[in-house]
Amino acid sequence: MKCPLLSLTILLFVLPFLSVSAENASSPKRITVVIDAGHGGKDPGAIGSVLKLKEKDVNLSVALELGRLLYAEPGFKVIYTRKTDVFIPLDERAQKANKEKADLFISIHANATPNKAAYGTETYVVGSSSKENMAVAMRENASILYEENYKARYGGFDPNKSESYIMFDMMQSSFLTQSIDLAQRVQKQFVSTCKRSDRSVKQAGFLVLRQTNMPSILVELGYLSNPKEEKYLKKDSSRKALAKAIFEAVVKYKAAYENKNVSVDEAPAEKSELLKSVVDEKKDSVVLKQDTTTNKSKSVSKDEKKDSKSDVQDTICYRVQFCSSKTKLALNSKSFKSCAPAYEYYENNIYKYMYGKATSFSEAIELQKRVRKDFKDAFVVVMKGNKKLPPSEASRYLK
Repeated sequence: MKCPLLSLTILLFVLPFLSVSAENASSPKRITVVIDAGHGGKDPGAIGSVLKLKEKDVNLSVALELGRLLYAEPGFKVIYTRKTDVFIPLDERAQKANKEKADLFISIHANATPNKAAYGTETYVVGSSSKENMAVAMRENASILYEENYKARYGGFDPNKSESYIMFDMMQSSFLTQSIDLAQRVQKQFVSTCKRSDRSVKQAGFLVLRQTNMPSILVELGYLSNPKEEKYLKKDSSRKALAKAIFEAVVKYKAAYENKNVSVDEAPAEKSELLKSVVDEKKDSVVLKQDTTTNKSKSVSKDEKKDSKSDVQDTICYRVQFCSSKTKLALNSKSFKSCAPAYEYYENNIYKYMYGKATSFSEAIELQKRVRKDFKDAFVVVMKGNKKLPPSEASRYLK
């Protein structure tokens, strides 16, 4: 004879597990998005030319609205670097994202320039700067001047000196491909959703992006130095529309990588044509420069062969990195132009292509100038034997 009480007990024990399994099977993968409202507290950021609108207030308003939208969307966990008008050091913003093991980092800002006619939105990823982009990075990085003992915290970095940014010529984020993809989607949504003027995706040396360990972007919502833009950014409806545009871009970005059945940080470079690119500073945007060769044979430059046989492990030399790709390229690719044959270096699941070999930093700078005739974003890297030194170790050789 079966015991009704026992059957009921078993059923009550099993049902919760069945419910959880069914929920997990249908729920989308959850990703963590850290939303960073730039500036805050004693750091007002840019200030409007007419209405004296403070950038820190615009940033926070858009950040909170973006977070609200993402929080209501299945599959997202939202974390803010600040939810009130408080000052947060730049390095702590990045550290929070790293500690939370975030999948995306989005820093929200508004711009300003002496040219009051400038208008539109632009989205940045970390990288070396053109003269114009460096000016933007300098202004945003100046937030560290509000921090106590900032020179010690940032290794002597001075946001107002262009020579400090030589370190960024060495930086090549492992997540650059995904960052550019997200940035491109944000710009597209600004145009289609908010009818904003597209100032493109750009690279610059932002400290807050440099220190994150995930795909990261910095959004400039508009120019407070432009009276019309300032008036636009003061409206609550405008801020909500801008937040909605970023939200749509993040949702589409997530969906695109889920459809590929890969994690956000492992998405293939070919997902977006922009990701196959190097930066063309003449156009101040990103353009295609990738080789499409089908030759599978391994090409080895004379320089590489020499290195493998005769390089002493402690020997320091300089090379110029001009291209990176998720897919392996031929070292004699026609796309490399005057930089073929190249030297290949595999790091963090990315193939990095370099050219030349200099024994002094001054030689390396001259080599970089030549390479930049074809690749405007080329930068110097320091090699110790066959190993590329990280910025923390390489800095003493960059002088």
